[in-house]
Amino acid sequence: MNYKDIALTSKCVDHVIDSAKKANIETQIIIVDNSAKETAKELKNVLPDDINIIENLENQGFSKANNQGILASKGKYVLLLNNDAFIDLECLKTGIEYIKNDENCGIWAPKLLNEDGTFQVSFACLPSLKGLVWMYILMKDYSCYHDMNEWKEPKNVGSVIGAFMLMKKEIIEEVGLLDEDYFFTGEDVDYCKRLHESGFKVIYDPRCSIVHIGGASQDKDWNNDPYLHNLVILYFRKNHGVFKAFLSKVIIFVGLKFRKAFVRYTKLKKD
Repeated sequence: MNYKDIALTSKCVDHVIDSAKKANIETQIIIVDNSAKETAKELKNVLPDDINIIENLENQGFSKANNQGILASKGKYVLLLNNDAFIDLECLKTGIEYIKNDENCGIWAPKLLNEDGTFQVSFACLPSLKGLVWMYILMKDYSCYHDMNEWKEPKNVGSVIGAFMLMKKEIIEEVGLLDEDYFFTGEDVDYCKRLHESGFKVIYDPRCSIVHIGGASQDKDWNNDPYLHNLVILYFRKNHGVFKAFLSKVIIFVGLKFRKAFVRYTKLKKD
């Protein structure tokens, strides 16, 4: 998907073309341009003519844009790839080989690295109320996994981030498309949850890695972004019902109040 970053999208496509050529794998590259009013003309000029570009005059969001690409795809396998993730030959071959041989693999994803080569946390256990308490109230990272950077073999995990998700088309047809109620963020976790419920695995494979730029940065105003917190509540409502959604809302509300008070106290103490 492209959104106002032609250079990054072009670089991503170059990596896909180069890797597929070296692996002798036939590909259909589909770019969904969510900023077509501003970028369509230039994007066409910099990309090869045989690339399918879907032009959205308005930003349709991450889920809908990916669904457009999935519906337009004709191959046996589908790779949802962010334009800030740069695939290589090893991961392309490893991923396809893995899902070929494991009929219960719903998603395959490699290790992600920051631009400086450091480890990027790109998978997690599925959201829980306990995890929310740790994150919002105790202000600590919560994970059901340990020593993640030391893993050497593929593992079935709760969820992987949507920067790189390799899937069989037939499994997507069985489970369904991404939930478009998630405009941006949360749709990947929700989809992984649905795959698990359908009896499929979400595989994180540390045997190969790719660079992902986006995960290296964090929202500096996370506390004051209601959109992100509302998506957490939406996830609980869709997957755990109204009561747990209400509890998640209470935990988030109390946690944000506590966090903001803690930030003010810390500033006053410094002054």
